[in-house]
Amino acid sequence: MTTIVNIQALPTSPYEGTGLVAIVITSGVPSYFRLTGVDLNRIVSVRWFPKHPGTLLFETRQLILVDNTEGTFMVKVLDNYLDTNNRAGRIVFTLDDETTLSAPVITYGPVSVGPLWTSPNAGLITG
Repeated sequence: MTTIVNIQALPTSPYEGTGLVAIVITSGVPSYFRLTGVDLNRIVSVRWFPKHPGTLLFETRQLILVDNTEGTFMVKVLDNYLDTNNRAGRIVFTLDDETTLSAPVITYGPVSVGPLWTSPNAGLITG
C-alpha cells in the first residue's frame, strides 16, 4: 500500500512542519520537493490543482524516484500575472490503480519576475 510519509521543500520553506506543500509564487523560480514514503513506485503522476487555476501558469516535473521510499518532484510558476495572492489548492499524486493521495498547498514569496518586471528591485518596465 502506497503511503506518503513526508513532503519536504528543497531547500526548506517557512512552512516546513505545517503539513502544507509550500510553492514559491515568484514567476520562473522552481519549487523542489523531496517525497518519502512506502511503495512510491506506484505513483504515476503528480499534479497541482490550484484553487483558481486561471490565476497562474505553471509546469510540473514528475516524480523521479531514488528508490521505492524516496523521490523528488518540482513545480514552477511560469507566470503569476503579477498577483501575490495565495493560490492554495492541492498537490495530487495519482497511483497506478487510479486512486489518489493529496496534500494541501500554500504559495508564498515576492512577485519579482514576470512579463512586466525586470528584477526584484527594478520595478515595472513602463517603456
